[in-house]
Amino acid sequence: MTVLKKLSVTNHNKSFKYSILIGDDFIDILEKNFSKTLKGKKIYVMYDEFFYKLKLIKTLIDNFKKLSTKFSSEIFFFKTKSKDKFKNFENLSNLLNYILSHKINRDSVIISVGGGVTGDLVGFASSIVLRGVKCIHIPTTLLSQVDSSVGGKTGINTKHGKNLVGAFNRPEGVLIDINFLKTLPERELFAGFAEVIKYSFIYDKKFFKYLENNTESIRKLKSPYIENTIFRSCQIKAKIVSIDEKEQGIRAILNFGHTFAHAFENLINYDDKKLIHGEAVAIGMVCAFKLSVYLNLCSKKEAERCIGLISKFNLPTKLKDIKNIKLVSKKLLDKFYLDKKVKNGKITFILSNGIGSALIKNDIKEKTLKIFLDELINE
Repeated sequence: MTVLKKLSVTNHNKSFKYSILIGDDFIDILEKNFSKTLKGKKIYVMYDEFFYKLKLIKTLIDNFKKLSTKFSSEIFFFKTKSKDKFKNFENLSNLLNYILSHKINRDSVIISVGGGVTGDLVGFASSIVLRGVKCIHIPTTLLSQVDSSVGGKTGINTKHGKNLVGAFNRPEGVLIDINFLKTLPERELFAGFAEVIKYSFIYDKKFFKYLENNTESIRKLKSPYIENTIFRSCQIKAKIVSIDEKEQGIRAILNFGHTFAHAFENLINYDDKKLIHGEAVAIGMVCAFKLSVYLNLCSKKEAERCIGLISKFNLPTKLKDIKNIKLVSKKLLDKFYLDKKVKNGKITFILSNGIGSALIKNDIKEKTLKIFLDELINE
């Protein structure tokens, strides 16, 4: 097996560098590209419950055990919960206690195998245990492959909001195995496309047209369309991260739609039966486009074209698509103020000024916002 696509993530002064490798056999990629990192080390594989549900756990463990034998490494396995509501202090503590009880040391390597929740939890744990040990991400969902595994952000949720406790922690590498996508439930797969589409909205009109013209082939995971889509998504995020690793400026545009999305998720207490993250982002992006039109930043025609693309990927686009949620503008505003982008008491929104371009807006008056939200809720 060969790596189908490869790109590097670095920063402007080249002080760090790691690879994102896209292929179709993650064990083979690990063996051929990370032998020096893994040889003779203690390896902690943190995998999510996804593997039990799909009865893939035996294959996963057997493959890692064979790899550890080749590398004369000691290997440990720990199952994590994959739902967003479990990305919390309790499960962080469980994970840390496990690896500490199995005598992790600073030469050890932690490997996350799972979706965004597992990657965020494990990435954060690796950043704080022994003040930092090496971590490799093997994302198994489309959303985690194109978004959460790229850029070094880690974190957990609290009752006050999403991802409010965390750290920037660069991995040793990210291994994307496209075969995992074929095992995903349809709802989970389509939710991942929300982040893919987002990159075209905020940064690349050409990519937007590619998604628009090849929607059906991409949705059906046809080659080379799905590989090209994942690669371009990672490439865009890597480029933005390289300019602004710690989100002091342009990186904030990656949060397009997320101020709304995080508020919705918080209001339903992260209940994925009602809404999963990609769906929340899809509806959040629609809200961001509508606010952009309301503020005369983006034309209604372009906004409707973008909302149309979201629909083509079978993603929700209306507030009423969120099950059993009671929306009141005052409550939404309160949740906006919990967002980690709030500075000097001002809510920050990422808005659109046309397809392929985004801007950071933090001067919208609360009165204006409330009027907009009242209209939005009553549509």
